[in-house]
Amino acid sequence: MRRRDFIKLFVASLSAYPSVTIAQRSSPVIGALSPGVEPAQFNSSIYAAFSLGMKQLGHAEGKDYLIEWRFAGGDYGRLPLLANELVASNVSIIFATNDPAILAAHKATMSIPIVMGFFDDDPTAYGLAATFARPAGNVTGLASLEAESVPKHLDFVRAILPNLNCLGVLTNPNTGYSRTALLKVQAAAEKAGIKISNREAGSPQDIEAALGERDGTNYLDAVLLIGDPMMFANRQRIAELSLSRRIPLIVAGVREFAVAGALMSYGANVSDLFRRSAAYAVKILKGAKPGDLPIEQPTQFDLAINLGTAKALGLTVPAPLLVSATEVIE
Repeated sequence: MRRRDFIKLFVASLSAYPSVTIAQRSSPVIGALSPGVEPAQFNSSIYAAFSLGMKQLGHAEGKDYLIEWRFAGGDYGRLPLLANELVASNVSIIFATNDPAILAAHKATMSIPIVMGFFDDDPTAYGLAATFARPAGNVTGLASLEAESVPKHLDFVRAILPNLNCLGVLTNPNTGYSRTALLKVQAAAEKAGIKISNREAGSPQDIEAALGERDGTNYLDAVLLIGDPMMFANRQRIAELSLSRRIPLIVAGVREFAVAGALMSYGANVSDLFRRSAAYAVKILKGAKPGDLPIEQPTQFDLAINLGTAKALGLTVPAPLLVSATEVIE
């Protein structure tokens, strides 16, 4: 063998080494893909719910299966690379946490089973599944259909702000779900005679300008934020900005936004969805085809209200709304 050919072969073997080691492990490997930021306290994060679900079904991590996490850190542009990396590693299943990760995984492979943590929109509209009852392809799992429930947030805002005139809707234009949700909110607002001001933030650098200033030319009675991983990673900053500008922030998303200081958040319980996703992984590991496993929807929803924020804004939360809350933050 010529020296140049040997060097090429040696370099190629080094680049393939991670895939070989994963493929040669005795336990099946689940590749987990998230567009979000890797949490510092992983065991107490929502991501740990998937492993908890596996444990509840008798599958211990490190013994019955291995899991390889990939986080895009809020940079959606990295997802295709990370998805392809998992595919090249020959994982048994890809657990994709939500929309951007699911779409990237589906583009990377149509053979490796993909379990959805939750898809905010209708997966059949994106070619991920033929029907909910029989997906038929390599994708199954949970679909939260969050876009369908977003107009409900308008009712929450009006309950606290009965004289609501102009509602800002803060979205990430890089997600299809946000566009769908915006259209649904606009339709509901038009019927109620409420003006909608669309504010877009495709990156953390866009957030401050998107919220705008509370002045006579750029006035917002409140902001409805359509939650996504990038917004989630910056939830503390968004909450602080909205509070400093005295703009009530209502979030279509997880309870952690309200914990961070948003006035209110409402959405499917993501930890429960991730825990339920494990049942799909177990069935697939036992030989089931993803296309034969019906896509399920959320059964638990969180309405979190931050009374400290309400007080700081001089707002009164109606008693019926407090009673219906699953969490009240003092």
